[in-house]
Amino acid sequence: MGTCSSKSSEKPDSIKSQNKEIDFQYIDGRRFHNVENAVYPMPNDDDETDRLHFRHFLTRYIWQSNFSAPIKHILDSQETKILDVGCGAASWSLDMATTYPMVDIIGIDISQQPPTHIKPDNFTFIKANALKGLPFKDNTFDYVFQRNLLGAFTEQNWSQVINELVRVLKPGGFIELMEHSMLYNMGPATKRLCDAEIEAMKLRGTDPFTSQKLDKYLQNQGKLEAIKKEIRECHHGAKSNQAELNLSRTVMYCQS
Repeated sequence: MGTCSSKSSEKPDSIKSQNKEIDFQYIDGRRFHNVENAVYPMPNDDDETDRLHFRHFLTRYIWQSNFSAPIKHILDSQETKILDVGCGAASWSLDMATTYPMVDIIGIDISQQPPTHIKPDNFTFIKANALKGLPFKDNTFDYVFQRNLLGAFTEQNWSQVINELVRVLKPGGFIELMEHSMLYNMGPATKRLCDAEIEAMKLRGTDPFTSQKLDKYLQNQGKLEAIKKEIRECHHGAKSNQAELNLSRTVMYCQS
């Protein structure tokens, strides 16, 4: 997990986004995004929503927090605007919106997955593709959060996306990126599984080792300062108190 630093009170209108029919494609009984040139491989259906919620709470348990950026001082202000890029099922956004009801949280994704009716009033979903530009003015957000998108962007996309994140960030605001790394110290069966995932990602043009490069991407952007990199180990072995949870997460991922 990495962080770096660099109002209008009217919420964006998401009615058109919510009412507009969204096209999907179905493969082997699973529903997927149907966005041209999108490389993100995971489904977009109820089973995937369950997996994303599970992953969110496991991540929160490992980190003992929903964020690492030093933003506690802005979470009790009605002026604070937060953007969750590639929000998916909006697990993080909904958790943050419930915990910090004063702030205004916007989640964007390439298709509708978060709930549209039963949700906190301070959360808004907007259908948008970060690769086509974020639909916000410069200097809009106090905090921009993005995670779990190493399978969504090619290596060439990352600088483009980070430029957009910086563009919509207010001066003095914070960006936080989180991506998981590949497994290491594996047994032979797990290594075969991991090697297959790496090859599949390379075929799609995505980089399985993005997490190791996030700090360099941020440094290369040129407008950010106080860049900090944090790492948490996530153990799958029998002696780990996280083993059962991590195994369940891995099984759900493979089933997708």
